[in-house]
Amino acid sequence: MHDFIAKEIEMNNSYDVNVDLSDDKKSLKKFYNAVGYANTDYTYTEPTKKMYDYLSSFNNHFQYVRMHNILTSHGKGDYYFLHGMDYGNPENYKSDCVVSMDDNDNISFNWEVVDKVYDILVEHNMRPIVETVYMPYCLQKSQELHFIPKDLNLWYKVLHEFVIHLQNRYGKEEVEKWYFEIWNEPDGEKYWIDDPSTFFAMYDYMEYAVHSVDPLIKVGGPATKQWSKAYEIFTSFLKHCSDGLNFATGKFGTRIDFISVHCKGGHPEFYNPSSDVMFDSLKIYLDILKKFPKYENIEFFNDESDIVWEGNQGINKKSWLNFRNTHYASGFTCKMVNKYCDIVEDIYNVNLSLVVSDNCHLQWERFLFSGNRSQFTPLVKYPSADLLKKPIFNAYVLLSHLGNERLHATCPDKEFGEKFGVLPTIKDNILSIMLWNFEDGIEDDINDRILNITLKDMPFKAKYKLIHYRIDKDHSNSYSIWKLMGRPDKPSVEQIKSIREGENLELYQPVKDIYIDKKVNFKLLMPMHAVSLLLFVPENSEKPEKSTLIKSKVERGINGNLQVFLKWKPNVEDDFLYYRLLRRKEGESEFKIISDNTSLNTSIYIDMDVKAGCCYYYKIISINASMKESNPSDEFKITII
Repeated sequence: MHDFIAKEIEMNNSYDVNVDLSDDKKSLKKFYNAVGYANTDYTYTEPTKKMYDYLSSFNNHFQYVRMHNILTSHGKGDYYFLHGMDYGNPENYKSDCVVSMDDNDNISFNWEVVDKVYDILVEHNMRPIVETVYMPYCLQKSQELHFIPKDLNLWYKVLHEFVIHLQNRYGKEEVEKWYFEIWNEPDGEKYWIDDPSTFFAMYDYMEYAVHSVDPLIKVGGPATKQWSKAYEIFTSFLKHCSDGLNFATGKFGTRIDFISVHCKGGHPEFYNPSSDVMFDSLKIYLDILKKFPKYENIEFFNDESDIVWEGNQGINKKSWLNFRNTHYASGFTCKMVNKYCDIVEDIYNVNLSLVVSDNCHLQWERFLFSGNRSQFTPLVKYPSADLLKKPIFNAYVLLSHLGNERLHATCPDKEFGEKFGVLPTIKDNILSIMLWNFEDGIEDDINDRILNITLKDMPFKAKYKLIHYRIDKDHSNSYSIWKLMGRPDKPSVEQIKSIREGENLELYQPVKDIYIDKKVNFKLLMPMHAVSLLLFVPENSEKPEKSTLIKSKVERGINGNLQVFLKWKPNVEDDFLYYRLLRRKEGESEFKIISDNTSLNTSIYIDMDVKAGCCYYYKIISINASMKESNPSDEFKITII
């Protein structure tokens, strides 16, 4: 029995969980590797470009990003946001610059902003979910009906030329991996609630335009919300696509490649986020989908799958939204992923492709730990590009270690899968097991649980290393460190260093040597809202790959201090553990270690101990769980002017 309980404790809350590795396995699609935010124009601002560096700083990082406004981009970055417009656009998109039209309805295009946005995604090995929203100002039917084109043929032409441009710039094969979504929450328009026919017509012309360029591109929608009128539009939309009159072709039926909805864990006014609210709404949608057998295997998205609505609200509006700063958000996210497997995939047998968490609204994070829907928080206030990771970011780093097949876990307790759970996965001879203890209430100091795990019929027998990651109140938690400091509005340089030492995904205990045989037992104490990942990797005598620098930049921190931002290509080995950083000041003969922190497991480091007028040389060493070191990276030089 491997005991991961730090101290002897008497508890009634002890539960037996069995995992039989001889049972049938199911594929684990990485549906959770997708994020979003409100406005494409934010993408090329300095804070958001820095955010992309972080989002791409680990293996198996985010693959898809969903944003609004690509066709109504204005090219002014966060200007409108900084002037009081939360969603970053003036009324009715009057300042858009992508599509223009003269008095004779001749259309012209300026793709500069579109290219600037998508270049950043592609540079970071990500792909867009392309929302063909909103309606360019010159195409709008009227000020009141700004969401409808005055001529559907013009709408067709815009989308046709848009796709041609994207393929010319990024390549046919690349764009075929993107998704094109008709709109964002059409149920937000009363006009379409009363009569959705023009929305259906817009979809028909959009689908016809995209597929007339390339029939291999995937097109879908409707991205409706979670209320009665949304369910009605969703049902009508599926009926229309199934056998309704196609407004563009005059035939019956319209092709659809994926179906999307928006279901979250509640609204701020109801105080408590609830995974039941999210999944009860999803069940309504899935029950509707069952009525259309022709869509049995269609790709399904929840492409705004957030803990609660209204990400622009923070602790100044509702104090309890502070949970977005804490490990609570990490726990909710990991439990949510487990429930998607249990409910959407296993019970409903749906082809779940993407679950997009719309939690990259860095602009809404107006000040340090303001409690908005963002994985990062700016030091002092936005638009600072000097960022800290919130604990929710570490949830995705943890999830990145899951294998590509799911194993079956059983527990006789009726609360299993609702209040606590286990998601065991496997990839070849590597076993990764996620465990969580999470109830929807905000209170932390209740209902700790001991999980007694038994792994049966292990298919391998060898010496292994056990890596145990943990996110809870005391681990992988920048907010807790900041809180212990007294919540300084403007942390000092030394305080920021201390926060950054603990902002990454941390080990719960040092890497352990274990011998895996036919059967393995272990027990864990799981505090409320905690998540653990146990990663069993074979002992390995091979060196990790040598690191390669991607970016280095001299910056000013929020205290006016000089600092060096470094990013390198993340290691891809399954048993990779952490990076060691070495630095040599010009004139010195030897490199010195500046970071040997086992939680430096993402490929970014900020060196805050540099001085003006100096040159520094850096090297990076990658280390695996068997403590084998890579060859040092090529040294690189940074000059501080």
